[in-house]
Amino acid sequence: MFILKKIRYRLSKVLNALVRKSFSVQVNWAYWIFTFICFLSIVLLGANIFRIIKKGQERYNIIQEERSRLEKLYEKNYQLKEDLKYYSSKEYIDIKAREELNLVFPDQKLVFIEEGEVPSFESEEGKESEKREPHWKLWYDLLF
Repeated sequence: MFILKKIRYRLSKVLNALVRKSFSVQVNWAYWIFTFICFLSIVLLGANIFRIIKKGQERYNIIQEERSRLEKLYEKNYQLKEDLKYYSSKEYIDIKAREELNLVFPDQKLVFIEEGEVPSFESEEGKESEKREPHWKLWYDLLF
C-alpha cells in the first residue's frame, strides 16, 4: 500500500507540473513582432524587385523602338543626301531646263510636236513608191 501511495504521489506531482506548464505558456512578443517585420520586409522587397524589373523591361523596349526609328532616320537621311546629289547635278538641271522651261544650248534647236500631229515621212505623190530614205536622213531633214 505504501508503494501505491508513493506512485500516486509521484503521478500527482508530474500531472500538476504538466498542467501548470500547459496553462502557463508565455508568449515572446518580441520574437513574433521581429518575425512579422522580417516577413513583411521580404514581401515588400520582392514586390519592389518585380516593379524594377518590369520598368527595366519597358525602358529596354522603348530603347529598342527608338533605335529602330533612328536607323530608319539614318536610312532616310542617306537617301535624301543621294537625292540632293542627283538633283544638284548638271544632268538633272539640263533635263529639267529642257522639259519644263523649254531651254536649249546655243547650238541646239527646239522642235515641238503636238500630240495629234504625227509627222509624215512619205512623199505625197509616191506613197506606193518603194524607194525610201534612211531614217537618219528623215530626222535630219525634219530638224534642220
